[in-house]
Amino acid sequence: MITVQRKILPTARVVVLLVAALALIDSFAFAAVAAPPGAIVATPSGRDLNLSFNTDSLSFYRAQVSSDLRQWTDNPWGILGDGTLKTMTITNVAAGARGFYRLLVETPTQLRLPQSTAFAILGHSCGGIQETVSAGFDVTSGYPSGVVSLSTRCGGSGRGGGYHTTTHTATAVVVWDFAGNVISATPMIDAVNPTGGSDAFGDLIYNANHEAHLIVPIPPAPGGVSAVQINDQFQVSWTPNAVNPLAILSSVLTATPVHSPASILTTTVIGSATTGTVSSLQPQTTYEVTVVNTTLGGSSRASTPIRVTTSAATIAPSAPTDVAATWANQDPSGTTDTLVATWQAPDAGNSPIDQYLVIITGSDGAGAFTQTVSVTTLTASFSLDYVPNWSVKVQAHNAAGWGPVSSAFHLGGL
Repeated sequence: MITVQRKILPTARVVVLLVAALALIDSFAFAAVAAPPGAIVATPSGRDLNLSFNTDSLSFYRAQVSSDLRQWTDNPWGILGDGTLKTMTITNVAAGARGFYRLLVETPTQLRLPQSTAFAILGHSCGGIQETVSAGFDVTSGYPSGVVSLSTRCGGSGRGGGYHTTTHTATAVVVWDFAGNVISATPMIDAVNPTGGSDAFGDLIYNANHEAHLIVPIPPAPGGVSAVQINDQFQVSWTPNAVNPLAILSSVLTATPVHSPASILTTTVIGSATTGTVSSLQPQTTYEVTVVNTTLGGSSRASTPIRVTTSAATIAPSAPTDVAATWANQDPSGTTDTLVATWQAPDAGNSPIDQYLVIITGSDGAGAFTQTVSVTTLTASFSLDYVPNWSVKVQAHNAAGWGPVSSAFHLGGL
């Protein structure tokens, strides 16, 4: 088996053809139907609405419905483009009082093998390796999987000076993730070609022109969001809503302060995890916490906000760790010696660290020198006269006060 390093690809392009409503339907009369702009035509048919539009050969066309032009709901079905005029029927549109409709074009992700992986399986590449792909959804793992047939034609001279070509072929069973990245590729003989299809979450694979294409819908807003404060962080959890968990590429957690000048805090959680942390919470501040899920198709709406108020600052930071110091300039005979101190941030307590105090003491008995630095840096520089030995300590501060002083680091002379 050949395993390929995974990477997240950009989300598929989702183009809104009409940002306005395609049609406005009144439950008692179709006189309110408005003709849409461009080549898209909306025509009432009994209690149904027919949307006619030109397609291309790669895209997937899906209708969306809204009652207020603010929140849009995907129809679970759609139409695969093939370069011809298509008609999509939205049934029983007159059953509701009023509805708005628009059309999305979803650009598929092509499922392929990287040429380097194809070469590792085939063992030859003469001007490139051609791929024929047929894919579907694996019944066990749920991931896109399929068969890739590889071939390349190599030419050369034979006995007697004649020229001949040799075609090298191989077949691989491949598993992709929901970003179209190869998880594994296994050489195989006499494999059965999958026939595409959709899974229970509306993800779609279709095979056309010896290629396999993946469509992943935009997910609905996640639900079940909760946030618990631990020190200066929110531990956030959520539940994906009507989306394949394997298809979630990332989730963005946002904590927005309410009636406070504090900063908006965000964290991006990579992959399909359903928990994450938001750090640097200000004390006694109310935050609205939301979660957005992103798939290859795009990003969901934000979840319904929940409000959480942080506690007062009562826990000072712990002592900084890994304190060290070096000489940046070495001039024992002059006054240009520069000591540079560094350290690692400690546990912040239950409010963010806002400053550090760096304390250095020389072996000449002249006393201590101090410097206060902001939280954005973990380094401090001192311009000093020559002294053979120095002791360096660091202390952190937050809204609860100063924490303990670190262990001393001893720097020898020049």
